[in-house]
Amino acid sequence: MSTVADPPEDPTSSRALPATDVLILRAAGELIDTQVAEKIVAPAYAAEPATTLVLDLTAVTYLTIEAVIPFVTLAHRCAAGGTSLRVVVSEPARRKLTSLGLESTFALESPSV
Repeated sequence: MSTVADPPEDPTSSRALPATDVLILRAAGELIDTQVAEKIVAPAYAAEPATTLVLDLTAVTYLTIEAVIPFVTLAHRCAAGGTSLRVVVSEPARRKLTSLGLESTFALESPSV
């Protein structure tokens, strides 16, 4: 079973997701602050432990250092809990994460063609 958790359109709403084999957290456009990124990862905290989390940043065109913080927090939580985290990135997201020295925190993957 696979679940895609797009951030809710209403930023004040949240929904708990059922246990899944894969939970996909999808982001798009410009990620410019911590609050936006926190909304993207929120379903991972609300869901039952998933076998694999996929942070899909393939549609991200711009990423600030502030927006990276919740992603790093999620990576540390996954590592501590034994949850697999895959991070699939666009080229702009890859450049930002690499320039911050986070390639050891995230196993960055290119989108499949």
